[in-house]
Amino acid sequence: MMDQSLLPNNISLERFQQLLNRYDSFIESTSLTKEAKPGQKTLLELDRFRYHDALSLFRSEDVKRPMKLDDVKILVDWKLRHGKFRPTLMKLVSSNDEALVERTIQEAVESYRANSNAPKALDMIAKLRGIGPATASLLLSVHDPKDVIFFSDEAFYWLCCNGQKSPIKYNAKEYQELSTAAKALVERLGVDAVDVEKVAYVLMKEAPSETISINGKATATSDTKPAQVASSKKSTKRKKNISEDKADIIPVRRSKRGKAS
Repeated sequence: MMDQSLLPNNISLERFQQLLNRYDSFIESTSLTKEAKPGQKTLLELDRFRYHDALSLFRSEDVKRPMKLDDVKILVDWKLRHGKFRPTLMKLVSSNDEALVERTIQEAVESYRANSNAPKALDMIAKLRGIGPATASLLLSVHDPKDVIFFSDEAFYWLCCNGQKSPIKYNAKEYQELSTAAKALVERLGVDAVDVEKVAYVLMKEAPSETISINGKATATSDTKPAQVASSKKSTKRKKNISEDKADIIPVRRSKRGKAS
């Protein structure tokens, strides 16, 4: 069970910032354990594109150019390497027509800028093959990292499940729940949605033995022992993977077309 002081409603700005400052070094060390295949970008390179290059190119205040299919594929590659690998996702995404991808995302972003209606924009993006609510939120969040949170497993666990891993359906209702919780934290601490995403990743991924130093005192990020975490992951891994694989192909949506998270 996660330390109560680290839950979204309780976490202080000081602790939040300390966790946020640990993200870069955590990704660097994680990247070293996930070797890239020949010709592949490393996780660290993908992470830099997601949080630096892509924001520089597509952030609403200073858009350099429309998002293209190649950009989407890099972001999807990051999503798969940063989180759980879903074997069918990249093939589905790559099968989209390049012109259609650019036009669809541009129209969705323009719609979002006009009325700040994220659910509507996400629904527009999710009409593309292989794009479900989670991936659609990733593409939109790159355009507005301040207010739009990426529908990552870690963010949902932390913000909506009290820091506990729980089955996710990857539907619009769950994203609305996540978005509402993220907005409350963003407003309370005066941070950006993209920062919330990073802190959630560190909290849910980092070894429980890691600590946060507060006023010279060491405080564990979780009161769950490493052995307990390993045991929990092992006992639930197969059940959760089955659910997630189904979400890749047929998420809960009004449309009957094959989709992915």
